[in-house]
Amino acid sequence: MPLQETFVSLIMPIKNLEGYIAETLHSIIQQSHQHWELIIINDHSIDETKDIIAAFAAKDQRIRLYQNEGIGIIPALQLALRHTKGEYISRFDGDDIMPPDRIGLMLEASLTAPAKTIVTGKVKYFSDEPISNGYLAYEQWLNERINRNDHWDWIYRECVIASPNWMVRKSDLLEMGGFDQLSYPEDYDITLQWHQHGFKVKSLSETTLQWREHPERTSRNSAHYNQKHFFQIKVKHFITHELGNSKLILWGTDTKGKLTKSILDQAKTAFTWMEIGKPETTREIDGQTVFDYRTIENHTDYKLLIAVFPPPHQKLALERYLHKLGLKHGLDYYYL
Repeated sequence: MPLQETFVSLIMPIKNLEGYIAETLHSIIQQSHQHWELIIINDHSIDETKDIIAAFAAKDQRIRLYQNEGIGIIPALQLALRHTKGEYISRFDGDDIMPPDRIGLMLEASLTAPAKTIVTGKVKYFSDEPISNGYLAYEQWLNERINRNDHWDWIYRECVIASPNWMVRKSDLLEMGGFDQLSYPEDYDITLQWHQHGFKVKSLSETTLQWREHPERTSRNSAHYNQKHFFQIKVKHFITHELGNSKLILWGTDTKGKLTKSILDQAKTAFTWMEIGKPETTREIDGQTVFDYRTIENHTDYKLLIAVFPPPHQKLALERYLHKLGLKHGLDYYYL
């Protein structure tokens, strides 16, 4: 089917975004590719969000508004997918801005990609207030994944695909169960599931998401998106889908290392614990013996989780050491 005739379904869970939704909808209506539908699921908004959307929908039949049958983003995504008619699915959020060629660029890349491909592009944060160093670092990190196209090497470090910034074939999404098996944080979980099901990532060099940073963002205000939830979902995914019959070694005894240990203990997964940058000694933390990192040289047939992220010069030295041991990033060792 020619590009201009291919139908795309945009799905958008939304709640209490009366100050942003009109600008978001204008950015979608002005897309260069016009053969789309927008399925919006209102998650029990108590402001004017619903009325604003209804006014747009009255003028543009491509915009369809439904009430969430459950509560939260996951049931909203499930309901939205059931209403889609397009061959391709793309998610967007009601407080962001869609660059004018976003749909066309993603669709063109999707049409030439093999089955089970996720298309994503670069992101750019914007805000009425100064953007924190943390968000700017995440923007840079995501865009570096695009430049290197090495998303799956970093899958256990952070969510490598921004939640409102992807496109997939609907048939591929349905084949892996759609959104029916999701848990929070759902953006990370769907990315882990793509990884689990063997999807490839196709990167676009263009910015395809203008990502609004503001105090009311769900990711800043819901417990579903705190560090503990992210670690629980990624460590459990690693155990189930990555570890196999290999032994497990954990490096790092600070906050992230101890959090990882607690999750491994709850999952009854045995591991050897080592620390970095300490004198060559053995000690005990939380009832478990902790060894110097160099004792890794006495082990074989293992996978290594690194629960620290050192500054660049130390990271380079660390990776040189691991490479001398014959270990490859994204295959034998992973950053958390």
